[in-house]
Amino acid sequence: MSTLTARLTSTPAGMKLWQQERCIFETTERLCELMELHKVSRSELAKRLGTTKGYVTQLLDGSANMTLRTLSDVYLALGYEFHPADSPIGVRCESQPFIVRRPDLWTKDWRPQVVFSEAS
Repeated sequence: MSTLTARLTSTPAGMKLWQQERCIFETTERLCELMELHKVSRSELAKRLGTTKGYVTQLLDGSANMTLRTLSDVYLALGYEFHPADSPIGVRCESQPFIVRRPDLWTKDWRPQVVFSEAS
């Protein structure tokens, strides 16, 4: 007996849908983990992004289409950089889905300061 996942991913269209949903799930889960880690509520994230709590909810539940620009903005609002990690289909990444760094460069109003340095 095959699993639901195996049946779904056995066709090109099913594999495409599976990968889309996996990408959305892993991305939104990571954002929720960061929010929880730093005790940032949806309301607070909305304030940092200059948007509404409802929009943040839509981003985090996958119902809003999150562009790479929006994803970058959300990571920045949480004090992180976004670095995607990839792997061949069927090979699980050993590391976290995304490699992130948190520069502790916050100002009083929770906006990260931009600091430029030469690459080493």
